[in-house]
Amino acid sequence: MKPYSVAILFSLVLFAACAGPSSEKKAEDGETTDELSAAVSTISNYATSIDVKASSGNKTMASHNFNSGDVTSGVIGVFSDKNTPIRLYIYPEGPQPDTSTETWFYLDTVTVAVQLMREIITSPSGVTENSFYFDGDTLLQAETRKAGDLASLDSAEIVPYESPFGREDFRFSAQEVNDLAQRASVALTISRRDLSPGANEARKQGASHWATGNEPGWSLAIIPFKKILYTGNYGEQKIEFPPAQAEKGDNEATLFSTASADGHKLEITFENKVCTDDAGKKSPSTVTLKLDGKTLRGCGQSLF
Repeated sequence: MKPYSVAILFSLVLFAACAGPSSEKKAEDGETTDELSAAVSTISNYATSIDVKASSGNKTMASHNFNSGDVTSGVIGVFSDKNTPIRLYIYPEGPQPDTSTETWFYLDTVTVAVQLMREIITSPSGVTENSFYFDGDTLLQAETRKAGDLASLDSAEIVPYESPFGREDFRFSAQEVNDLAQRASVALTISRRDLSPGANEARKQGASHWATGNEPGWSLAIIPFKKILYTGNYGEQKIEFPPAQAEKGDNEATLFSTASADGHKLEITFENKVCTDDAGKKSPSTVTLKLDGKTLRGCGQSLF
């Protein structure tokens, strides 16, 4: 056999040896890509279902003065029927630099581990959305898209996320992402120093508004989609009213008008006027109740 024939034969054998495993690897890569896409799609659909729950009556709690990086933030949490957090929203409070970040965490209902972290970063140059998909302690995918404004994001191209911080970016670490979500969850569940014991108790039930007065002593807790609780005469009278949607009144007032409960009728007005109670404590809202035609006045506030 001529030398060049040997060389050609050897090349064909080598090509065949390489082609087999390479083809198998491509098939494996294709399967892996399909599995990854399916996992990311499942997480995305799960996040959408949580958003629906958030707007349909699941318990919501809010906290303020949460330290997140170099800024002070607010936290809003949506909870499952088992009272575990399923969505957390961290947003900037107070004076902000030119660039601000809002962050959402979507948590597994069983393990309470983060499945999706989504950021909206607003700057003078436009809006950026970053999304990070997790499976346990593994980052499945990181992606980003940019647009001139928020309304244009939906049509923006999604591309792989490239961090300006390299692999040290905490967003690539499931552990660090979960640690941040855990700190936000704890901030929600501890009692707020700016609220009375009664207001903190109402907040833990998911109340959005709280009010008290002294004619004689009464309190009011408005729990969205659930009920409105009125306690009068220093606790001797308790009436549970059906839920009522907030309505906008004159001068940015918030109104609630309930249906009847055991023959009782209640109308509620939260005015944006500072109120001072008998102990000298100030509240951001002046509250007026009309209970069965009788007018009661007191102080209150939004718990969100």
